[in-house]
Amino acid sequence: MCEVNKENFGILYQDIKQSIENAKFVSIDLEFSALYPLKSHMPSLFDEASERYLKIRKNLEHVIPVQVGLTTFSFNPDSGSYLGTVYNFFIIPASFPTLQNVFCFQSETLEFLRFHGFDFNRLIYKGIPYTNTTQENELRKKLQNNEISEVMSNFKSELQNVFEEECEAINKWYGNAKEGDYISLDKIHDKYKSNIDIIYFLHKGFRAKFKNTWTSANNYEFILKKVSSEELKLLKKEKNLEEELLNELLGFTKVFRLLISSQKPLIGHNLLQDITLMINSFECPLPASYNKFKRLINSLFPAIYDTKVLCYELKNLVPEEKRWNDKGLQSIFEYFKNGTGRHVVLNSPAIEMHNEGGYGKYHEAGWDSFCSGYIFIRLAYLNVYDKYPKSKKFVSAELIAGLSEWKNRVNVIRGSISSISLDGEDPKSTRPPYLVVEFVKNTPVDVSKV
Repeated sequence: MCEVNKENFGILYQDIKQSIENAKFVSIDLEFSALYPLKSHMPSLFDEASERYLKIRKNLEHVIPVQVGLTTFSFNPDSGSYLGTVYNFFIIPASFPTLQNVFCFQSETLEFLRFHGFDFNRLIYKGIPYTNTTQENELRKKLQNNEISEVMSNFKSELQNVFEEECEAINKWYGNAKEGDYISLDKIHDKYKSNIDIIYFLHKGFRAKFKNTWTSANNYEFILKKVSSEELKLLKKEKNLEEELLNELLGFTKVFRLLISSQKPLIGHNLLQDITLMINSFECPLPASYNKFKRLINSLFPAIYDTKVLCYELKNLVPEEKRWNDKGLQSIFEYFKNGTGRHVVLNSPAIEMHNEGGYGKYHEAGWDSFCSGYIFIRLAYLNVYDKYPKSKKFVSAELIAGLSEWKNRVNVIRGSISSISLDGEDPKSTRPPYLVVEFVKNTPVDVSKV
């Protein structure tokens, strides 16, 4: 499993991109800052699909993802085996003037994450920034109109102090510097390299103050270089500081866009809230209309599979005495990996994890995403293996095609319907009929006493 944070994201990005491009499908999992922080919009057993969506939408206005797990599954046609490459991202909303991100941490959720070993220091100190497309477009317009200046910075006092200090050293160097000479500003790199806000305004300030100079920053140093007028024109044309800023603020959103552009099937376990939170965080605020939401999600991800739905729909393919009893992620994974499910279907394809170092931790997003993809392959094979000669070797496209009946069906937790369809009419409810209880006398019923 590969941890991805702010320090190594730029280094690993091309590997992540290549891994998604080579995948047959991608599985995801998210950890949340809260689940239902608004008591006025709590889910109900009697929620219809549109009601449940509107409650989720309202709650997610106050929720952020703190960790994203992503596993890309590649297929080896020679061996018929699958390889899962697991990435575990720590992410946090980007901070910059005019980007307003206010969100909740729910005490129950914090305790849940702490209990399962979540590293909050990594989130705060090393979280990869992100913005959604709506925020990106608004910020780009303000930058183009010069509506943002250093006086709006959250660190304007610190920014002014470091600018004045460094200008003293630069002034001494600048007088004798020739074209091609440069000065490395170590303090800026050592203390502020992870602060997007300060670094951006220092770039602007130094370039404006010192004629024919260019600044650049990398993982090792912050440099001010003296250049010719011709080179300066060329650099300004080739390297746009504002676009570099936006690219850094986008952060994890670039991975989300890779998933969209790849059009690879997206897999998750009980993933309705995961997918809605992804759209709200990385694309745009969720639409007020349930039908518009379904059109939006289907345009972004046309092939989604929920292993919670598949577990329910395919359980009858297994003899009753050998079926799984619990549809939770951990239980189903253990069933297929180490339990009865290992022997339910003969000649199931091998599934390995890249750089496997034993089990991960449940409720760590990366590991849970791998478990979801593992379960998906096992269920897909279970669905088709007895419909063909025993000697047949299935390619991944055949396994996925066999599940087309349940494509874009996602589970609904404790509602009046068991699942919804993201690309059409919702299926009819399979829930049992309501049990109506009333007193003989015309008095209110206390549900807790029934």
